Amino acid sequence: MRVTDSPEQTTKAVEQTTKAAKPLTDAERRVADAEQQAAEQHVTGAEQGKATEGRRGAGHGNGAGASQGEPRTLRSAFPPALLLSLAALAAVAPLGTDTYLPAFTAMARDLHVGASEVQLTMTAFLVGIAIGQLTIGVLSDRVGRRPLLLWGTVLSLVAGIATVVAPNITVLIIARFLQGLGGASGMVLGRAVIADRARGAAAAQALNLVMAIQGIAPVLAPILGGILVGPIGWRGILAVVAAFTAILLLLIIFCVPETLPAERRNTAGLRSLLAGAKELSKSRFFVRIILINAATFSLLMAYLSATPFVLQSVLGMSTGQYTIIFGCCAATMTVATTISSALINRWAPERQIRTALASVLVVDTAMAAVCLATMREPVDSTPLRIAIPALLMCHVFCLGFAFGNIPAIALAVAGRRAGTGSAILGFVQFVCGGLVSPLVGLAGEDSATGFAVVLITVAILVNILALPGVRAPELESAQKAAVAEVIRDGRQGKS
Repeated sequence: MRVTDSPEQTTKAVEQTTKAAKPLTDAERRVADAEQQAAEQHVTGAEQGKATEGRRGAGHGNGAGASQGEPRTLRSAFPPALLLSLAALAAVAPLGTDTYLPAFTAMARDLHVGASEVQLTMTAFLVGIAIGQLTIGVLSDRVGRRPLLLWGTVLSLVAGIATVVAPNITVLIIARFLQGLGGASGMVLGRAVIADRARGAAAAQALNLVMAIQGIAPVLAPILGGILVGPIGWRGILAVVAAFTAILLLLIIFCVPETLPAERRNTAGLRSLLAGAKELSKSRFFVRIILINAATFSLLMAYLSATPFVLQSVLGMSTGQYTIIFGCCAATMTVATTISSALINRWAPERQIRTALASVLVVDTAMAAVCLATMREPVDSTPLRIAIPALLMCHVFCLGFAFGNIPAIALAVAGRRAGTGSAILGFVQFVCGGLVSPLVGLAGEDSATGFAVVLITVAILVNILALPGVRAPELESAQKAAVAEVIRDGRQGKS
């Protein structure tokens, strides 16, 4: 299931959110536009020489000299092999989570454990990604992108092999944690490589292409898992994920150069992250929007972790039927995010969020009631087999309107600390999502009670958090700071 949204949606949401705080005056807008244009177009002779030297370095395969603004076009900035590699890096999380979902019931049976223990393998993977997101990006600013990409992918590959041969659930959980920790390097640094090599239209085009492929992966992954679970079992599915990681390692070795030269590396590292986190923690709104984002993501993870057992063990559906329903839900969320992006200029992000969260509460209340009805009705009850999949699609459809807009507002408030804000956002959401995953199975794999309780509890919590509103007074100051930064950068470019 997709957990990120297109750069276009996020960018539009940030712009709309910023405008909602306080419109710029005509004079401010003219000054900002003029200064920004001057800053982007102004390149000194020395800068041109560095850019030329960087392009020559990239032509020899290392790409270390490439500046953030060069090359400008998509074709020159991202050769097809590099773009394919970046798209593959973006697919790490969907393949790591969604491919083996159809095999959850088989894993529980073969390892002689309950639903919660199997769901801990998902938790471990997500916590690994969370820690990796928080640390790998900062470290790459100090040592470069390529070393961490290589070593992270090697760790993910070794851990992936360990998941295939794991003799018990404990080894499997540890291996999944390490797999997520290493796999986070691809998720974080794939975006960083794009930012290193281009900006403006070229970067947006590259991100859109990468995110389009990332959006397809959650739809195809469970279908692939559903097809493979019968012939090769859950260990075979994990072997396929490990094989994908091996291919990814080869792509990195031969197609992904170093994109952050030594002169552009940041030596502040962890101190900068901690200082930024301390500053952002002073904003009550930022803390609240982080919690809203984490709770919303937890609703998605509850759905991902519970549906294999609810649909197969409780309702008695086949693996093929589960796969079809899951694919339909993934497509439904994609439709929702597309509609949200298209309406962003007419329907403000904060209003989309409030409407989406209120709708989730209504849908999840109905879902909880229907899930509790499974305790009384026979598992082959036709109304239940229709109602639960329909409500699941409504659930993810509503979430689709929140996922792009909540991070956009958080990053707008973070302002110049957007990098730190993004790291905190990802860390908290994956930790909370990982903690929720095993809770849905506490009542056992043959019961939907745990799923019902988690859904209604988190849905109520996220709506309480959103009650004061999702428009912050900090947005006005963030807007002013952004304008001042544009003007300052433009003047520095002229000096």
